Amino acid sequence: MNILYYTSSTTGVGRLVTGMAIGNALKRKGVSCKYTIAHSSSFGHLAGDFHALWVPVETEDDLAPGRWKQSILYKTFRKLKPDVLIVHHQWFMVHNFIQELPCKKVYLSDQASDSHFRVPLPTGELVFDARNYDRVIAIEPFQSTVPMETVNPVILKNRDEILSRETALRRLGHDGTKPVAFYGLSGRPEYFEKFRSKYAYLADEGYEVLYSGTYQGGLFPVVDYFNAIDLLICGAGYNQVWEAGYFGKKALFEILDVNFSDQSLRIKTSESFHFDVNGADQLADIIMKL
Repeated sequence: MNILYYTSSTTGVGRLVTGMAIGNALKRKGVSCKYTIAHSSSFGHLAGDFHALWVPVETEDDLAPGRWKQSILYKTFRKLKPDVLIVHHQWFMVHNFIQELPCKKVYLSDQASDSHFRVPLPTGELVFDARNYDRVIAIEPFQSTVPMETVNPVILKNRDEILSRETALRRLGHDGTKPVAFYGLSGRPEYFEKFRSKYAYLADEGYEVLYSGTYQGGLFPVVDYFNAIDLLICGAGYNQVWEAGYFGKKALFEILDVNFSDQSLRIKTSESFHFDVNGADQLADIIMKL
């Protein structure tokens, strides 16, 4: 079985990580398949052993009716011949040709405003159509005018898969006598320095502060080191908030401006939403039953 996960990740690694999390879950479940992550990220090398395939971000003209057959995206999908296509966030890129693909289709949505599902174009409004998919799934709790079923947040690794505290501390070069604070704002290159001085006080409060960012070639995946980290300082993106919640980590979140999403709402929701089952495992079960 060929399973294709497609998303953007033009900045940061957030949605690339979601694809990796699903791949990990498929391995845990013993699913026999060829799994490919198609993405537009500059961090594809972080996908490790997964088959990660970079595809360019094409324009509305490239993907317009009458032209999409010549697009790199469509040709890539046809070459890969997926039995199951998982589209995360980027519904508008595949909208004009998704019905031409002879496979099962799953759409995944993290928190998104209703405006995300309507794209104004000079030729007319592009509107999300749930009928194009076999399953439309929210991967975190949020309200939408688009009907969706919901699974728990998708986490890269389960609790028993990360490094022990002793091993993590050793790899970080810390002896554990002081609490460790991890500072890692990485959504965009400028975020790392923007908030750094704000948290300089942590050293005075007795923390060993570990500064590490994706754009600086830092730790990845950070979740591997959570047993050695006592405090997280990070943006309120999908992975940061839900990983902190799943692993029970104390965190200080910076709310960042992003398109079509409200990070303050995610933080508020996470305060009352608790889960033990990884949404990636739930998705693997769904995929196996398609």
